[in-house]
Amino acid sequence: MTRLIIAVSGTPGTGKSTFSKILAEKLRAKLLSLNDFIEENKIYTLAPDGTKVVDIEKLRRCFARESRNLRGTLVVEGLMAHLLPKRMVNHVVVLRTHPRVLELRLKDRNYSEAKLRENVEAEALDIILWEAVEYHGIDKVHEIDTTNLTPDEAVKQFLLILEGKATARPGKVDWLEEHFKAN
Repeated sequence: MTRLIIAVSGTPGTGKSTFSKILAEKLRAKLLSLNDFIEENKIYTLAPDGTKVVDIEKLRRCFARESRNLRGTLVVEGLMAHLLPKRMVNHVVVLRTHPRVLELRLKDRNYSEAKLRENVEAEALDIILWEAVEYHGIDKVHEIDTTNLTPDEAVKQFLLILEGKATARPGKVDWLEEHFKAN
């Protein structure tokens, strides 16, 4: 059996955890929370303000070592999943959500005003999407707008991509002008 690694990334609140859980179930794949992996392997340092700062190179090395003998399918979800070793990852799914909807979701999670602004602006600016494209190349990255989709619908969309029946090339979602006009 060959190895298939699918990295699911996106701004907080876009639906990564739910999407990944459903996707892993549909594919009968192993699911790895990158946050748990980082915590368990202590791949971070603490900034003076207490924020955890992940060492990306150490994350890549540790992930490569831990998954080198993997067979079957692995779905990896997390804010930094798009930065996993490009030679190992077959597909990168970047989930997107309209900034206004994202703002409401993050308010429901009691994000501070500063964190809320930071994440909403990162989404409007396509930060994670373009980091993924820059690192993995455009052909490996799939952009799915979850704004008006249920998690099941978003997963179905990606499964069609895996089957070669659909595409989700990066760059189709653009909230930049609308977002900054409104603010």
